[in-house]
Amino acid sequence: MKLYGFPMSPNSRRVQLTLEEIEEPYEYVTVDLTKGEHKQAEYLALNPFGRVPTLVDGGYVLWESHAILQYLAAKYPEKGLDGGNPHEKGEIAKWLFANAAHFGPAAARVFAHTIRLPEEQRMPRVAEEGRAEVTKVLGVLEEALKGKEWLVSARLTLADIAFTPTLAFAPMLGFDLSQYPHLSAWLDRIRDRPSYKKIYG
Repeated sequence: MKLYGFPMSPNSRRVQLTLEEIEEPYEYVTVDLTKGEHKQAEYLALNPFGRVPTLVDGGYVLWESHAILQYLAAKYPEKGLDGGNPHEKGEIAKWLFANAAHFGPAAARVFAHTIRLPEEQRMPRVAEEGRAEVTKVLGVLEEALKGKEWLVSARLTLADIAFTPTLAFAPMLGFDLSQYPHLSAWLDRIRDRPSYKKIYG
């Protein structure tokens, strides 16, 4: 398998974490977004949206990080990353969609309009709206993790993996995760895993 990604991309790291959890060998191919490599014809032939990550598994090409997570979990069911019954699978899907539709995009808006974009292009209102959405999701996660080690079952699943890379960047965006003790303890458990240590050092 080949994973095309960018080291600073939470979406790329989400897939990396999953690949490390399933413990299958893969080749990491850096697509340097700062140099516009994602806009080159060679990469666009793999991913017409010109975004990272993209997974190539033999002759199969798949993009969109959450779809890749589900594919890998389905390919390696013995790892239990996609739940053991319909209830767990539904819960995992709920969190994946919440991350893809709400948390990730909101954090990206905060990043864009406080750090990434030139000062003259930043829109404070967009950053504020993104910050409000991120704060809302953090509160939901905190409540969901009360009395639990993991979001869905007694073990780590895709639901936990999906949120991790964006949460890793949260302090850089000005979010104090210490205000969320259950979330912080959960994140510490993830940070203790070999997969996280290998990727984040």
